[in-house]
Amino acid sequence: MDNNGILALFDIDGTLVQGARCHYQAFVHAVNKFYGMTEDISGINYAGKTDPQILQEVLEIGAVPESDIEKNFQACLEYMVSYYQSHVHQENIRALGGVRELLGELENEEVLLGLTTGNLEPIAHAKLDRAGIDDYFSFGGFGSDSPQRPCLVKKALERARNLYGYEGDQVFIIGDTPRDVAAAKPFNLHTVAVATGRYSIPELEKTGADFVLKNLEDVDGVLGIITGK
Repeated sequence: MDNNGILALFDIDGTLVQGARCHYQAFVHAVNKFYGMTEDISGINYAGKTDPQILQEVLEIGAVPESDIEKNFQACLEYMVSYYQSHVHQENIRALGGVRELLGELENEEVLLGLTTGNLEPIAHAKLDRAGIDDYFSFGGFGSDSPQRPCLVKKALERARNLYGYEGDQVFIIGDTPRDVAAAKPFNLHTVAVATGRYSIPELEKTGADFVLKNLEDVDGVLGIITGK
């Protein structure tokens, strides 16, 4: 890999894959086990948020005292991981259209591939493994690193440098939510927003993303954006 080459950091849910239902169930079971909370949390907008951020919001909806939140917070996250890992085999997760081919082409072009996802790291890799694309990703920034999405971008950049000696400035953030775009802005990175999640093209265009795409199915087009070829 060219240390001054291109780095592409992908979100997971709604960008690379869809169909991960047990992640929500992991939240439901975890908050019930550790906080006795049974409120309906299906109405929360989870898109682009980190797992710790979502858990905090869920517990605030349930009016759980802050002292109780802090006491069991990490154990609750760890239970979510174990629940998800033991149920992921039931998931009908699939890579979105164009994703497999795009990742293969980017790898052929020696683009360094990483993740910026709000998923806890073990959940992220379990999802990608179920979809058959985990082998493309050996590092990233995860919800395990911070509740704040910009910190995930920072962590992914640090790991690219520390693990692979990456020193370039051609970095692309690819995601499906306004939060993906906003997290890249403090670092002046290139942003590609795809309307394969809950946000439409007009909504994503308002974020100021450098590129807004319907999906990743035009592999040559996306490849051209990232590699300039």
